Amino acid sequence: MHIMASDDFDFDDKAEWSSRNEEIFIRILHEHVKMGDLDSKTTFNKKIWSVIDDKLFAETNRRFTEPKLKSKFNRLRKKHREFSDLIKHPGFDWNPVTNIVTAPNSLWANYAKKVPGVKPYRKKGLEHFHMLGEIFSTTTATSHMHVTLNQLSPTSDDERELPENLFKARALVHVPKDDDRVDLAAEPQKVKRVRRSLDQSSEHIPKLWDKMEHYMEICSELLKHKLEKIKAKSSASTRKTEMYSIQQCVDAAEALGDVDADTFDKLMKKIMHLEWRTAFLSMNDGRKRGWLASL
Repeated sequence: MHIMASDDFDFDDKAEWSSRNEEIFIRILHEHVKMGDLDSKTTFNKKIWSVIDDKLFAETNRRFTEPKLKSKFNRLRKKHREFSDLIKHPGFDWNPVTNIVTAPNSLWANYAKKVPGVKPYRKKGLEHFHMLGEIFSTTTATSHMHVTLNQLSPTSDDERELPENLFKARALVHVPKDDDRVDLAAEPQKVKRVRRSLDQSSEHIPKLWDKMEHYMEICSELLKHKLEKIKAKSSASTRKTEMYSIQQCVDAAEALGDVDADTFDKLMKKIMHLEWRTAFLSMNDGRKRGWLASL
């Protein structure tokens, strides 16, 4: 059985998805995410995929079918996750304007060995990174809201004492395995020792249970507080994105009334990035025309 290498996947991806087709696909995905069409926050249902396929066909004159669209969707999600991890890694520096990632050669080599998918980003970063972030931020929300009990460190002496006491209690109570069952007739002393050990440990269980409940209540409150902060931060980020949307940029360009098709295409490439959308919408009409003329 032949297993296709990752390079073969990349070749097939480029063969089927030109940069233009990919850009159109990402834009359509972004529109449907903003409309709230994600099913269970992870993908689209069959009806929406059919609509996306129709829209893609209308602009590219090519049918991709639902399985290919889903496969491309998942590959884009993987690329976005890998690039996000790359630019957050110590030693890597990303310029969002030039979309260039810089790092020492040795760091690049070591990182690329562990994550081969980042090799293309040595020349240029992931295209449409910000828009992909808006698409996949909802599909990966649980990863951002993951809080372990290790992060919710106990503060009081009782809380710190709890894990140690639980460990001691577990060590104190011996439960015979099936292959280590006690012969009641042959080993009466061993039976007595086991029974006495269980009786002694049972005296500690109520106190330990109370401490455990107290500890879990504290963890629950801390977790609730952290999740509220994450939710507030996420809402603020969403409001900022909505303030400088692609649709607002398109409307602003149309309002100027004298933007030719070639300039409009160049504008569309620029406003895939939040920074350019923010800058464009902050300009007055005169500066907008001047900037568009320079593209």
